[in-house]
Amino acid sequence: MSPAGPPRRTRRIWLLLSTILIPTAVVALLVVRVVRQENELAERRASEERHDALDQLRRELSARLQAVRLEEVNRLIGESGTRLPPDSPIVFVAPMAQDHMVLPWADHRPPAAPPSAMFTRYIEEGETLEFQRRDASAASAAYRRALAVAASVAQRCAARLALGRSHAEAGETAEAERIDLEMIGDCGEVPDADGMPFGMYAAERLFERHRQESVVAEYVVRREAARQWHSPSEAHALQSLLRRIPGASAAASLRAVSQEIRNIEQVVALDRDLHDHPGQLQRAARTAPGDLSWMGYGDEPWLVTLVSPASFAAPVVIAVSSQRVVPAGVTLQVEPSPGAVPLGDGFVILHAAWAAGRFSPRPAVPAVVYGSVLSVVLVAVLLAGYLVLRDVHREADTAELRSHFVASVSHELRTPLASIRAHAETLLLGRTPGAETTSEYLRTIVSESERLGRLVDSVLEFSRIEQGRKIYRMRVTALDDVVRAAARTMEYPLSQLGFTLDIRSDGTHPTVLGDPEALTHAILNLLSNAMKYSGEARRIEMQTGTRGGDAFVEVTDHGIGIPRDEHSRIFERFHRVRSTETEGIAGAGLGLALALHVVEAHQGRIAVVSDVGRGSTFAVNLPLQRLLA
Repeated sequence: MSPAGPPRRTRRIWLLLSTILIPTAVVALLVVRVVRQENELAERRASEERHDALDQLRRELSARLQAVRLEEVNRLIGESGTRLPPDSPIVFVAPMAQDHMVLPWADHRPPAAPPSAMFTRYIEEGETLEFQRRDASAASAAYRRALAVAASVAQRCAARLALGRSHAEAGETAEAERIDLEMIGDCGEVPDADGMPFGMYAAERLFERHRQESVVAEYVVRREAARQWHSPSEAHALQSLLRRIPGASAAASLRAVSQEIRNIEQVVALDRDLHDHPGQLQRAARTAPGDLSWMGYGDEPWLVTLVSPASFAAPVVIAVSSQRVVPAGVTLQVEPSPGAVPLGDGFVILHAAWAAGRFSPRPAVPAVVYGSVLSVVLVAVLLAGYLVLRDVHREADTAELRSHFVASVSHELRTPLASIRAHAETLLLGRTPGAETTSEYLRTIVSESERLGRLVDSVLEFSRIEQGRKIYRMRVTALDDVVRAAARTMEYPLSQLGFTLDIRSDGTHPTVLGDPEALTHAILNLLSNAMKYSGEARRIEMQTGTRGGDAFVEVTDHGIGIPRDEHSRIFERFHRVRSTETEGIAGAGLGLALALHVVEAHQGRIAVVSDVGRGSTFAVNLPLQRLLA
């Protein structure tokens, strides 16, 4: 390759890349700009949708809460009953009294009269006997005297509760069970000072003794459904008992009472916060102008407001479940979160959140489509550029190889022609010293003429192969004859250069179906190749025979050898190994390519074994032709 080759190739590469990459970069920039503009428009549309949805939510929520407030005010002033309907979104309604809420489970009945001194004395006497002196029988007698002097239902239930306990401690289980069963029926709705019905104590004792479990279960389930709000003590007792009762009805009641306990805890927390900050609702009303303001509270959250049913009535706190008034797909939150927005006028400490992706930007054409199309176009352009560049390089390399081929062939033609001319002129001038010298000159002229003819034949053979006009005339051929014919042809050039050709056979004398002239030409190319690259060595070996069902010919030299990375390329047309050892060796790079073509045309194969500095062995393997007897 000429020194101008690499710069010229580099310029071609840069020119081609410029024609590909610059338009592609411009298209990519335009696509990026279009995608960015579409994303900005999509984000603007999403923001407008979010703003419209927020306005719509605020209007719908205000209308629903206004209707709930009016309905509750009518109920409070006695126009729509006294109990919240089952489908009401209101969680509780609690009047305010001295910065405290009247809790929903508070007992509104008038306080009972204090027990008499005699009742109190008998109860204290029984407790002393029961707990200090451990005399359960004597304690039972004291409790019976207290039961006899009880003046109210609550006092009778308290005395019977103590009486049943003392009978159980005295081992009188049947009597204790009878009293507990009676208490479930008679005292099941009567609360003690903590708001716990006396029947619940009796039910718990029966359940612990595994007695009358069906009766206890029926009472507990019925008690859970009897009230909208239970006292905290009763709610926890119901939860404890329901956990030990099997069945679907108990499971549903357990879920209900567990939710009620969570609501109780939140009501207590709200009452504590309103007591600690009595102006919280009033400040919310002032900071949220409108007909009515609602404040968020809790995890659900609740919507809490302060309402005065009438000008003369005490204000009441109304708590509404947000889950039962907000439209589907929207949740309200007290604490802000990613994607949540403040609800705005009329709502304090409340944020609205929609389902994920509700207002995500939705461009008309997704960016991935643009990216995919651009990637496909870029890949197609780069592939086309690569193919064009490869073809350009191939054509340039082919042109260079042909130029080198012409120069090499011209050089090889000039060498034998010069030798023929020099010997012929010497003979013509009669300057030969004798007949033997004259004969030597004539043999040289004949040898160089044969060499010239082989070179011309190689060029013509290559031309016919390139044009697809090469014809092989196949017939049964003895491989030994082919080898001897090639040796005879090369005998004089070998002797002139001091080579020794050693021909060996394994004695099998194989025959093949082939064109003897073409095979001889292939063997001649291998011998000529061995002569060129033998270096200082002057011994060439040829061996024929059969191996593995094939006939073979091996040509071995002991010359400069071939690098391993060149083994796969030496059979390419015009290819020659470039090294300091081969610089002065003439050749067109066609010999091995022609030999390979001939061998493959005979359904054979050719292989090389070579190491640098140790010589080379070319092995031709051809299918055997069995001769019929």
